[in-house]
Amino acid sequence: MGGSIVLNPSGALYTQLHSAMKVVFEDLMWCEDAIFLERNSRDFMHRVVKINNNALVIAELLHGSAKVANVAYPKFTTPENYQQIMRPTADAGYGGLLSVVFVGGERASQQFFDSLLCCKGPSLGTNFTLASPYTILAHFTELEWAAQYGVSANLVRISVGLEPQAELVSMFQAALDAISDA
Repeated sequence: MGGSIVLNPSGALYTQLHSAMKVVFEDLMWCEDAIFLERNSRDFMHRVVKINNNALVIAELLHGSAKVANVAYPKFTTPENYQQIMRPTADAGYGGLLSVVFVGGERASQQFFDSLLCCKGPSLGTNFTLASPYTILAHFTELEWAAQYGVSANLVRISVGLEPQAELVSMFQAALDAISDA
């Protein structure tokens, strides 16, 4: 796992942040990791555009389903906030991460998750689609606490990947179709 921080010299907090970084920065990057991070960043913008487009299509598919109670995705939750920070380009998007809660509660969530033919696990930033029962994994011992903040124990978090869009739509539609009406 790797990341970076870029400080804008024109930013109002640049001086304070730069000073703080001088104190806390510790270079722990292994040289082989640096090489792979650089290689993987070469086509980053192209991948982000495709992930944005794929996620939008999946979010809209889920949002339009009567089996879905809620889709947490910036287009449907706080688009006005997100649009203020979006790149001012035609290919800007809302990102590849979304969460979904189903009308049928735990049963529907399990049926959808078990039928969704993608990799399963708590990770972000891969090139392939992942799904996880996020609240169960992240807050298993504090489900009541999460619930008081509106976070359903039955939430499924999805990180949409680079698969062909038609395959993703088919995969998600099949998982929706697997949710029984009972």
